[in-house]
Amino acid sequence: MKKTTLFLVDDHQIVIDGIASYLIGNNDYELIGSAKSSRELFIFLENKQPDIIILDIKLPGLQGFQISKILTDKYSDIKIVFLSSNTDKESLNEAIKSGALGYLSKDISEEEFLLALNKIKNNENYFSYGMQQQVYNSFTKNIQENTKYHLIPLSPREIEVIKLFVDGLLYKEIASRLSISPRTVETHKKNILEKLNLKNTVDLVKYAIKNGIISL
Repeated sequence: MKKTTLFLVDDHQIVIDGIASYLIGNNDYELIGSAKSSRELFIFLENKQPDIIILDIKLPGLQGFQISKILTDKYSDIKIVFLSSNTDKESLNEAIKSGALGYLSKDISEEEFLLALNKIKNNENYFSYGMQQQVYNSFTKNIQENTKYHLIPLSPREIEVIKLFVDGLLYKEIASRLSISPRTVETHKKNILEKLNLKNTVDLVKYAIKNGIISL
């Protein structure tokens, strides 16, 4: 089975070595290279593109958010996740706006790191646990308030479904949590995306932030 390829951009060798150690003997993921600046990254991409790029925020030259926007435009098939010691709301906001699928804290455990990769590989978003709580609590509160004023035509059940999708749960997991069938969950998601004119869960999170549904 073909491994999912990773590329890491971070200007600290200790971080590069740490991520590499997580992947020793892993059958699903392969770290095919690393760079300490945007220049080194773009030189590498001229010849080979990984499946996932893991980005730090603070780098020599272009910063992580700027790099992410370029990658989203030029290499749309590459999935982007940030790995940073910055866990403030502004950084999280900018990361999502730049096109990243996830945001991980540098104190993340090996277990959670691999869980995050599994989600991102399948085009699902993932945020480190502490940041998940910020996003999900704000999302639920604000979307409920907007619904009260009829700014967004979503039912209470649809709001529940949205929260669980943003939380990274799969159809079967959501169905179990809400005591409904996976087909019903699929129908709810289809209706939600149609109402908001969006394509997928990632678009839903971006929409929520850009339109003030989430107050980070």
